[in-house]
Amino acid sequence: MSFVNKINKISLWALLAVSAVILVLFFTMGSVDIEINNSLYEEPKFTNGLLDWVYILLGLTICLTLLLSLYKFVKSFIANPKKGLITLGILVVFAGVFVISWFIGDATKLNIIGYEGSDNFGFWAQYSDMVIYTAYIMGGTTLLALLGTSIYSKLN
Repeated sequence: MSFVNKINKISLWALLAVSAVILVLFFTMGSVDIEINNSLYEEPKFTNGLLDWVYILLGLTICLTLLLSLYKFVKSFIANPKKGLITLGILVVFAGVFVISWFIGDATKLNIIGYEGSDNFGFWAQYSDMVIYTAYIMGGTTLLALLGTSIYSKLN
């Protein structure tokens, strides 16, 4: 087994162990009462720890995915520039979808019952609209691609 495979295996087991410990703490360490709009709700004591761990794993996943994709793109571009330009074109189309979705989004304040914070208007409202519209566009293009592929395969 190579050194890189050993590091991968150790990293995987370490992340799994930390995740298991945090989940055990979340589910077994009880809860505290919190008051929201004059009503009491129970919140597990390790909710913030679990959310922080999820954010760390998500950030790590995104960073590693981007770095490894960039490495693979550069390696592919050096080996075959035409294929690299096609990949670059696809990335430009994705960026265009995000830009279009951003400008379709609305920054108007959302009236959410029981919420008095500042994350329901402006940038965050427009960002959430961008994510929703991007999901619609990607889902629609996926369905069109599936339909087009099935029609194309039946015609040939």
